[in-house]
Amino acid sequence: MALSIGKRDIAKMVTVLNKDHADMATAALAALEAALAIFEAKAKYTVVGQLHWKTGPIDADEAASNRVALGWYATVNQADKDAYALTYSPQTHETFRAWTVPVHHGTPAAYYAARKQVREAAEASLRSEPERELQRRQQWFKDHPDTEPPADWGFIWKTGQASGGDA
Repeated sequence: MALSIGKRDIAKMVTVLNKDHADMATAALAALEAALAIFEAKAKYTVVGQLHWKTGPIDADEAASNRVALGWYATVNQADKDAYALTYSPQTHETFRAWTVPVHHGTPAAYYAARKQVREAAEASLRSEPERELQRRQQWFKDHPDTEPPADWGFIWKTGQASGGDA
């Protein structure tokens, strides 16, 4: 693992431990939470690999012997270096397929919510100005279902479509 503990990390732990705590259990809990926060701030990447033969991957029933995750890394360069080292073993003459994967510290729901925000931001950057304005107004109606729209919007219906003339 390529994570290292620095003076700042130690200072954070000392600060937590120097605070007044009600008892040893709350002090231990505070120390563990601080250590987890330090770990999550540092552990950004992991390396995963799968044993691979010339004929293809090994049978999935042998999953314990053909898949590996190699700890946590602070930078993508550290992870890539170990991923490259994993691709071939001179001791066993085995070949692995290896990937550097970003680590997500959280629940699957939080991961998908973050992915959705990134995707929507990318899609929004590709839209034209009228499409962005229409989406902004539609979102306004979703957020304020029982409120009249601002007066400067003119004639706009709750579907978010602008009026084409007399109704």
